[in-house]
Amino acid sequence: MLLSIEFDKRNSSLERERAVEKCFKCGTCALVCPVTLYIEGYSPTKSFVYDVFSSPEPTANPNIWCCPSCHKCHEVCPQDVNPPKVFEDLKEMAFERGQGPEGVLSVVASVIKTGTAFPMAPTTKKMREQLGLPPFVRQGIEELQAIARNTGLEEKLKRLKAKKQDEHKQ
Repeated sequence: MLLSIEFDKRNSSLERERAVEKCFKCGTCALVCPVTLYIEGYSPTKSFVYDVFSSPEPTANPNIWCCPSCHKCHEVCPQDVNPPKVFEDLKEMAFERGQGPEGVLSVVASVIKTGTAFPMAPTTKKMREQLGLPPFVRQGIEELQAIARNTGLEEKLKRLKAKKQDEHKQ
């Protein structure tokens, strides 16, 4: 049985990743997917991949953010469907629409501002010393900021942050 993909941005998603049309819902991906294997509610017959692919509005499905991008599903797919690539595209569309989790916005903003996804705590510095690792040196922050500015990501983050703040006020 072919997987039915019905949502308003179906065509733009399929233009980005045509292989998704070849999903036969065989379940091979479910045998190796850590999300299907370890998150309650999924099974080989109701896998994470099917949940997202067949969602009426995949960009609004919070489960798209669960994909660890391990590519195990792609490696075993007999149809050469590339679910992680599709999930990347869906996440990008969700981000554009302001449907991404606030944590994702925070991590992106932190990387642009500091070059790291999380603050470097004194404990981390101490652990690096104990392991004989050199001190962590932040590099390339100016380049990251230039990329964010020149690609419009910086402005997009500002808009999304403002949108989220407005939603919290209501």
